[in-house]
Amino acid sequence: IRDPIGMIGTRLETEMYLITIGSSPAMNLRKSVEKAGYRVRELVLEPLASSVAVLTEDEKELGVALIEMGAGTTDIAVFHEGKIRHLGTIPFGGNNVTSDLVHGIGVTQADAERLKERYGCAYEQLVDPNDVVELPSTVAQGDRQIPRQVLAHIIHQRMDEVFDLVRRNIDQAGYASRLSAGIVLTGGAAGMEGIADLAADSFGTGVRIGSPTDRIGGLTDAVEAPRFATVVGLALYGANRMVLGGASSSNRKKIGSPAMNDLGRKLKNWLQDFF
Repeated sequence: IRDPIGMIGTRLETEMYLITIGSSPAMNLRKSVEKAGYRVRELVLEPLASSVAVLTEDEKELGVALIEMGAGTTDIAVFHEGKIRHLGTIPFGGNNVTSDLVHGIGVTQADAERLKERYGCAYEQLVDPNDVVELPSTVAQGDRQIPRQVLAHIIHQRMDEVFDLVRRNIDQAGYASRLSAGIVLTGGAAGMEGIADLAADSFGTGVRIGSPTDRIGGLTDAVEAPRFATVVGLALYGANRMVLGGASSSNRKKIGSPAMNDLGRKLKNWLQDFF
């Protein structure tokens, strides 16, 4: 029963997904924000914040897996029937891809990161065999070139491994067959070329890239990338709580109201100033 208000019964009970955080990390987070001159109103789970920015209510209802691809970890949040049903973390992320490039093609960490962002492709089949990448010259090796396919192969192998671990995590939780709305990728690594194609092959279902602009229009170009999903989601989450006073999720969809439009303009101005 979704909403028991107005119903007659003898016992009221609920199934809850309880999420906790250690007191020390929570205190450190609060102190960091307060030292920057701000006050913490509420601690919000990262996948929940990102979901506000990139998921639709229909996707959450039908069943969707939000995969947030960060630098150090890949976080999983499964939604079904409108609620979070499962959370998981894979201890691999974009930094592992960078390290693979360092060892695979013999460049520095900084150069590997730059090459990944500029020429990286997670789906090897998309790369033209004739494409080459100029590597930074060194005293020992001089000027160098490598086929872009070599770069893509290294990235492809690591990301395929990550998706395999994510798939196993979702399988073990029992939700692999309940993802009628498919997979949504967000986070920094989700902006890489070919990542959705690789994920579609790995999961065997529909995949899309979740960007903050999918849920709110008019945002500055600087924050429309998937890596800004969490920060935009936090802003939207806080805005909804302020305007609607913690109303139910069904009411929080009313972003087109005059109050939300005014708050939306302020949010856009803040994001433009900040980024």
